[in-house]
Amino acid sequence: MGMTLPRLTPEALKAAVLEMCEGATEMIRLTRDAFYQHPTATLDKVSGLGRDLHHREKRLTDHVAAQLREAPWSLGPTEHLAFLPAALEWIGDQVEALARCVQGIHREDVPFSDRAFGEIMSLFNRGGDLLTEIANAIRTGDQAAPARIREAGAALQTLCDEAAMHHQDRVLHRTCTPRASSVFLAMLDYFREIERYVRRMSTAVEKSLLVA
Repeated sequence: MGMTLPRLTPEALKAAVLEMCEGATEMIRLTRDAFYQHPTATLDKVSGLGRDLHHREKRLTDHVAAQLREAPWSLGPTEHLAFLPAALEWIGDQVEALARCVQGIHREDVPFSDRAFGEIMSLFNRGGDLLTEIANAIRTGDQAAPARIREAGAALQTLCDEAAMHHQDRVLHRTCTPRASSVFLAMLDYFREIERYVRRMSTAVEKSLLVA
């Protein structure tokens, strides 16, 4: 049976991926704002955006797979971007997990030190910046962008390492409650996962640009 879906052009695939990037970036922004300002109602929007990412990923991945079976070279170098919807869905999962942490922090009044608060805010900002840079690289075709993204990602991982060491000091000095400790470490893990998948995305974008 032939394809019933309309043929995706390389530009249409790029546009669909960019829409998903915007959704994931908005999820990070809303979760950051909820962490900072306590408007937990915004976390409902995060859940809605997460559901939208899941829907878009399945639809787009299935569409690309069906098209490439029928017309293997129809997307050209843009075919390298076919991995990005799944990566963005996974990033959305991590942001939803962060949102649940934020919800718990406010619901249970979990105490964070000023330093811990500042570290988490910085990680939110850096995570959002990484996704923005991925989108810009796809949009502009800047071949130098993937290397910059990986460098910024390495800096995010370094910040996570430093935050973990500062956290350990707080635990040793008993200035951190067990609940705050578990939430803080979980949030670091989610940020690490976001960076890990952005790094993989940067490699896919780089491949698409080098052969374009």
